[in-house]
Amino acid sequence: MGGWDSLRAELRRLLEESPDAFMFLPDPDSERSEKRIRIGLAAWATDIAADFHARYGDLLDLHVGMMRFPGRELLGNAHLLQVHGEPAEGAGFGVEPLAPLTVRSGRHAHRDLLITNRTERTELLITNGELSSAVTNSSGAVVGRFAGPHTLARVGFEIAPQQTRPVPVLIGTASMVPELGYAVPPGQWTLVVVLQTETGSMLLAPLDLTVSE
Repeated sequence: MGGWDSLRAELRRLLEESPDAFMFLPDPDSERSEKRIRIGLAAWATDIAADFHARYGDLLDLHVGMMRFPGRELLGNAHLLQVHGEPAEGAGFGVEPLAPLTVRSGRHAHRDLLITNRTERTELLITNGELSSAVTNSSGAVVGRFAGPHTLARVGFEIAPQQTRPVPVLIGTASMVPELGYAVPPGQWTLVVVLQTETGSMLLAPLDLTVSE
């Protein structure tokens, strides 16, 4: 099995060739003792994870998407497996994509949605710069989310009565279901978009989502 000197050389190479494969990793320029090293990889990067595991074994604590590798133990809080809220349409919000929503399996995407305020009052949507969302199956169960760091910034999107404006949404396809693998597989799914209003209401808007190869 390789050690830290071999691993950090590999990390430097991959950071140049595939920087988007990493969610978190140790500083390759640091000096370390041979204790377990945590590396977080994107949900699509299973080939990289398999190579790391074969070469470095128990030296690494590997995370791929929302799960440990290679055992597929689910990480994260149980609340990520659910979405709670009232229908956005019933609260006076229209939510439409600018174009059909498509994202590659295991990847994440930033898309603009058209949000319409059909009420008679100005509404403020509270975000960290983007609306959050979850991928669900035909039964409404959460099967995928974004895996990675989130900004803590508070960004509001004000929408006047009867106004429509674009608001970005973050779409993630890291699997929350070990039986599906590390990434939501290609197919037709539902994206549940979460609107949080200034008053604290959580509103949900389902949209069609295509996950591609």
